[in-house]
Amino acid sequence: MRRRLGTIAKGTAGLLSGLAVLGALAYGALVLGGYRPVVVYSGSMEPELGVGSVALVKSVPSASVEVGDVITFADPYQPGRLVTHRVVEAVDRPEGGIAYRTKGDANAHRDPWTIALPAQAGRTSVDVPYVGYALWYAKTREARTLLIVL
Repeated sequence: MRRRLGTIAKGTAGLLSGLAVLGALAYGALVLGGYRPVVVYSGSMEPELGVGSVALVKSVPSASVEVGDVITFADPYQPGRLVTHRVVEAVDRPEGGIAYRTKGDANAHRDPWTIALPAQAGRTSVDVPYVGYALWYAKTREARTLLIVL
């Protein structure tokens, strides 16, 4: 019985290690391909982007952003927080350039801001449902402790 438990433990540790390596390689391939994973924490973009999804965001020139695109940008009211919403209107700025009005698909009203994007903007290319939960959990103290123990 003891020997069998040891075999199961070794197999489980090997499987988890293999999954961790596979996840790191996939993440590296995405970053090299110009994508950035962004975890979706709210339901403001449902059903397009569900809570717990990972949105794969590609950096594009801001001039290529169009009405209807889903973009990720810095929240103007909360530093360090990212917002992923749909562009609903492009507005000419008095000082030159273009600013954008955004809205979450599930929200009744558009966002209270008009965003002037930097030279490069993050446009959502694809999303992967439920993977965000794993990425969120991986940042917890419990998950890091478990990985160290394994």
